[in-house]
Amino acid sequence: MKLTRAIFLWLLPPFLLIAGSSLLQAQVVPAGRAATLRGKIASVQGQELIVAAPAGEVRVKVPDTTTIRIEVAIDFSDITPGMFLGTTAEKQADGMFRASEVHVFSEDERGVGEGHRPLGSAPQSGATMTNANIERVEDVAVRDVKGRLLSLKYKGGEVKVFVPPDIPIVKRQLGDRGMLKPGAEVSIQGSPAPDGSFSASQITVRARR
Repeated sequence: MKLTRAIFLWLLPPFLLIAGSSLLQAQVVPAGRAATLRGKIASVQGQELIVAAPAGEVRVKVPDTTTIRIEVAIDFSDITPGMFLGTTAEKQADGMFRASEVHVFSEDERGVGEGHRPLGSAPQSGATMTNANIERVEDVAVRDVKGRLLSLKYKGGEVKVFVPPDIPIVKRQLGDRGMLKPGAEVSIQGSPAPDGSFSASQITVRARR
């Protein structure tokens, strides 16, 4: 099986890691530099994975210290106060933010990338990313759409985000190596080696959509 030298993504601040890969630009990352690799597991060989990435197949080493998480799709009615989440949203004319995607972090990720900021390189678009704790949840209707209004609190501020019922919502949970199976979509954080392989520090098995 021929493995190509991978093109990796610079390791972005954690609040951006929940965004879809279409929002990110791939760059070549020097060996040893922390990066994120996305793709589909092609095969599992002991403590190594072969991952089919956009630039070709990559050999990924999975040491015993690798943290493994899995995303599970949940309903918007499962969102409750006290959860720490990340959400992409767009500011509306009335000042409220409307969510386009929500990721509830696993408890060991609480506080990661906390804050509220513009998403991507075009702040004028109004798209934002917020990683924050849910202070309050209200069932509301906005323009005849029934959803949930989240009061999100982070260090230095608070925003209200409306979550419609038809957007992707997933929750991350700690998992194990048994979840690393051929066909699984994965997001891998780690470091590339000079030979083009990749050593994983964290692996998230993405939810099937």
